[in-house]
Amino acid sequence: SPGLMAGVPTAPPVAEGSPHDSGAGAEQFAAAVERLAEKLRDQPDNAEGWALLGRSLSALAKHERAAAAYAKAAQLVPQNADILADYADALAMARGRNLEGEPLALVKRALAADPDHVKALALAGTAEFERRNYAGAIAYWERILKLIPPDTEFTRSVISSIAEARELAGVAAAPMKDAKP
Repeated sequence: SPGLMAGVPTAPPVAEGSPHDSGAGAEQFAAAVERLAEKLRDQPDNAEGWALLGRSLSALAKHERAAAAYAKAAQLVPQNADILADYADALAMARGRNLEGEPLALVKRALAADPDHVKALALAGTAEFERRNYAGAIAYWERILKLIPPDTEFTRSVISSIAEARELAGVAAAPMKDAKP
């Protein structure tokens, strides 16, 4: 479901001094991000730096700037599934959480580079869900379940999204492998 996109692990948990921490820590983080942006003007070929800037700007909810940073990173390393998926996510966020068009094309590129990329699978499933192609969403999200640990909040979110898609599609839940008659 659309909420699944928010549950995809992309960054370390929020800690004191992070951009989500109130006060001086957030200001220090924002200042450090701006210093990184200035430094990258002198290092335009630093793909890792552009990706870090994109992640940092996303954490600050500056999605348009994040997408621009990821675009530069993707130009430098066009087959990097992590960068492509993060770029798609930032671009979709900048466009009001809309994955249609360029964001979805980036997701497809990420999956071409790595068919088992969890974030790209989650985004592809979300795009299919938004199109009301529930069978397509379920197929992408079920692939995720084979790749992630069974007992995490993200796993529960994926299972919930699959159940929602099944309900909307009028599809019965798949039988559990360990279920007994």
